[in-house]
Amino acid sequence: MNLNFREALVTLTRALPLVLFRAGIFVAGGFAIIILFGMLLVAFRLAGGSPILPLAAGLLVFSGWWISALVMRRFFLYRHRAGMLLLFSGRTLPSPGLATAIREAGRFFPDHSRWAAVNRNLRRFLAVQHRFGAELPVLADARAGAVDLLATGLLGQSILVLAFLRDGKDASQSAREGLALYLEHGLAARNSSRAWLGFSAVGLLLLFLCLALPNWFFFGMAGVPAWIGVALAAVIAWLLHQAFVVPFVLAGISSTLLAETRGYAPDPDLSEKLASMLAF
Repeated sequence: MNLNFREALVTLTRALPLVLFRAGIFVAGGFAIIILFGMLLVAFRLAGGSPILPLAAGLLVFSGWWISALVMRRFFLYRHRAGMLLLFSGRTLPSPGLATAIREAGRFFPDHSRWAAVNRNLRRFLAVQHRFGAELPVLADARAGAVDLLATGLLGQSILVLAFLRDGKDASQSAREGLALYLEHGLAARNSSRAWLGFSAVGLLLLFLCLALPNWFFFGMAGVPAWIGVALAAVIAWLLHQAFVVPFVLAGISSTLLAETRGYAPDPDLSEKLASMLAF
């Protein structure tokens, strides 16, 4: 994989306090999951081998955790994700500190619905951009391959880094300008996103294997169904992946996109065309 680790680390360092703060939240969520799985094990012991009570308790545990995660993301975590992307851009803020970054990100995205809508529209456009060859400057190797479709989420958030750098008053306009810059100059970032997507997948797999194999052994030795340990490993691996791997991946793609668009201004005509195609 052709990965720009050095540039990614430099970009990540700009937002390191916020990245570590977010990581702490995910780690705390991991401890909460371990406690909930402990409750599931108690239910299994009380059931005396019957699968009904553990399954019911498992559904209750996962439902409660999933609802809590959705609430956290909707009312709290999305602003920290946006603040991290803002700091990746290297834009000068009125004052230093995490609170300033989160407040500035909140100016762009005052609520979760706005954040979700912009990300969703960017992903959808990137997934079908090859269809606009006659109307827009489509990247030379644009196609709708499986890897490219999976990478649209990472690319979309990296384009938001450009949007923050534009420092516009309107998030939609800044996002369109960032997308215009990507369409004209973002070939290296597109290629980089494929490599970083592979890195992300390998990281998630390694985290899962490092947790699942010991859990399978210890849970089996304790007389507990091994699937409980594997399920716990899957959840904890996902949380660790979101906490540590995803920020590094976004930093890598963003650093490539920032480097290849530096010194360029978005084409106003292209931005105008994008305004009619994107319902931000």
